[in-house]
Formats: sequence, C-alpha cells, structure tokens
Amino acid sequence: MRNREVIKSAILLILVLVSIFMTYRVWTFTPELTDLETDVNTDTPAIGPKISKPIDSVIMPFRMINRNGTDVKGTSNVKDIKRITDQMLSKEVKKVDILSSESVVELEDLSERYTILDFPDSVPSEMYLNQVLGMNMSYYPKVNFDRILVDTKSTNEAVVYLLSEDKRKAVKLQTTMKSHKFDKINKEAAPDLKPYTGIITNETTTNEINQIYAPETAENMNIYRYVSNKISVADLNDVILGESVIARNNEDKISTYNNNTGISTVNEEKQTYRYTNLSEDENRQKDISKSITNSFKFINEHAGYTDEFRLFDTDQKTGKIDYQMFLNNYPVFNDDKLSSIEAVWGRDTINEYNRGLITTGVAVPSKKEADELPSSEEVRYGLASNARIDFNKVTNMAIGYDLSIPNDELDNLQDTIEFTPKWYVKYDGEWKRYENGGLT
Repeated sequence: MRNREVIKSAILLILVLVSIFMTYRVWTFTPELTDLETDVNTDTPAIGPKISKPIDSVIMPFRMINRNGTDVKGTSNVKDIKRITDQMLSKEVKKVDILSSESVVELEDLSERYTILDFPDSVPSEMYLNQVLGMNMSYYPKVNFDRILVDTKSTNEAVVYLLSEDKRKAVKLQTTMKSHKFDKINKEAAPDLKPYTGIITNETTTNEINQIYAPETAENMNIYRYVSNKISVADLNDVILGESVIARNNEDKISTYNNNTGISTVNEEKQTYRYTNLSEDENRQKDISKSITNSFKFINEHAGYTDEFRLFDTDQKTGKIDYQMFLNNYPVFNDDKLSSIEAVWGRDTINEYNRGLITTGVAVPSKKEADELPSSEEVRYGLASNARIDFNKVTNMAIGYDLSIPNDELDNLQDTIEFTPKWYVKYDGEWKRYENGGLT
C-alpha cells in the first residue's frame, strides 16, 4: 500500500508540473505574425488577386554578404536571405546599446567573420525590429539604418548591429539568437554564394564594414520577355476615389478623374496612374515609420502588390515611400516609373498614389541576347575615371533590370514587356543606369 501511495504521489506531482509548464507556454506564446499570409477581405475593392503579402517579404534586405577575413561572398537570392532573416524573428534582445561618432562609428567588438544584410535605402529601426522581425525588446531605438551586421563568432548568442546610412550611428543588440543555428543556415547557403567585392568611394567606405559590396561579375544574365497585363483603371478608381467618381476630358491619351477631395490622372501612352488627395496636402505624415506601415497596409489590403515588390526608397522630407518591382531577385527600373509604386500617407488617408498600370503575365521567348555586363571593378573604374561624376557621391551599386515596352510586338497579338539586365548605381541619393562609364 505504501508503494502504491508513493507512485500515486509521483504521478500527481508529474501532472502538476506538466500543467504548470503548459500554462507557461500558453502565457508566453507569441505568434510570428510576419509569416502569416491571409486573403484580402472579399468586400474590399482590389486591383489584383486578393492575396496579401507578408510584411517581411516586402520590407527586406536585397542582398546578403558573408565576410570571413578577406573572403567575401554574397547573393541576392530571396530564399537564402529569407532563411537568414527568419532566424531573427521573435527573438529576445537582452541589451541595447547606441554607438555614435562624429565621423564613422567603430565596432570594436566585431569579429573578422560576420554576415551583412544590405537594404536599398534607410529603414526606421523601431518599425523594422518591432513590426517586421517582432523582436522582444525593452525599448525600440529610433535610428534609421540601411545595413545589418550579424556577428556569430564572438559569442554563443549572436550580436546584431544596425548601421545608419551616414555610418555615424550604430545600434548594438545582444540577442538570444543561437550562433550555431545561424552559422548552420549560412553553411547550407554557401554553395549558392558568389564572389563579391568591396568598393571604396569615399572616406566613409574605407572601413570594411562600410564598403559598397557588389558581385564581382554578372554571370548568366538573360533578357526576359512577358506578356503584359493591364490593371483596370476602373478598379483603381474604385480603390482610390471611391464610388463618387467624375470623369473629365480625355485629351492626347490623358484622362482625368476626381471626387470631392482628390484627382487622378491616367496617361494611356506611358501607362501610368497618378493620384493626389488635395485635402490632405498640408497634412503629410511626418513620421516615416507610420508612413511605411500605413502605406504598406493600404496597398496590401487592396491587393496592390501585383508583382513582387519591395520597399526601395524612403524620403524623410516629403514622406514619399517607393516600392520597387523585383524580378528573379533583382530590382526593376523604368524611366517612367512603370516598375514602382509611390505612396505618401497623409494624416488619415492616402495623400499621393502613383504607379504603373502594367503587370507581368506569361513568360514568352525573347529574340534578343543580353550584352555581356562589365565586372563591378570595370564599373568602379569607369565611374572613378569620369570627370563629370563626383565619385564621392556613389553610395551603392547593384545589378537590375531595365523594363521596356518593345516595338516588335510578338505576332502583333499581345502587348509584351521586356527586362534587360543592366548595372545601376545610387548616385547622390538617386538610382541611375550605368552606360559606358557614365550614368543616365
């Protein structure tokens, strides 16, 4: 009988402990909201298929570089980048330090082996750490950054640095992210990585952590052609202007529409849509974090990300947010901005909304062959040798696609769009196409 009572007591104790553990798990459970993909509300007007995008697929790095001493390799592959950023989701931050300098901030504790995540433009750290990564922190620093460094060699738990665009500030995060797990992901991605090179353009980029990184060569870059689909102007007006739409004159392929507060202009020749909310002109959102959050939500809930789009440019002064089309992991550019969605958020609603009217459909064979792109060193030399270019103003370089509407339509039956690989350079804050030693 005594043994039976001991066994019953032991079982009861185990059940109590299990109950306490499960209660703790319920209380501390945090869903990874950034990974959720839900249908757009069926009652909400939309311009594309009613499937929303996870925020971490729109606000994300556009390349990853692994540096180990003098060995530098990287990739623009979204799957590899996403596996890296997934390691940061919902992690706890034990300590936050703000580092600053009058010139260039020094990361004295950084090892010789680290991973770089590059963003095409400055992003508010408060918004990214909280809403995109869902990191658990005592407070969220208000420092805008365009580069993340992850050091897994110094400690068993990764140390993360967020570098400001001018490289005078850095946010140092001591996290609960296990270094060996992060290293395992990097090791699995290693076969996909290509040789990258660090480029020095001014005093700021002399340090390895601040150099401009770009692939040494552009291998196997093809021209792609797609049948183009057109976004319905009526659907766009339903989203932007609502039901009380008044159509104006149609002259020279330019149509205008308005409601009580705003006006939209459609250029049929250039295939662009531009909207301005006249009542919100004096009430632009000054907080860039809120502008990104609200513009993302607005575009997403109306199925506006009709292709792969990513946050690409933020203007702190005007509040303008630019989401750029991507194709095969590379950004897409167009002189008429057919490949971008520009948004300015007002006090309560959208203030400006500009975008192209075409989207990619079915891929079709291209009759053209892509010209061989120069190496990154050849691009650097061409820019540095050009007397009309201030090389100090070069702050980024990337391979991208130039979107064009070819004249030789396929069998004259369907409109097509073409994507031609080119080098692009961020010069004095603006992305420009590199051509024969110059920028256009």
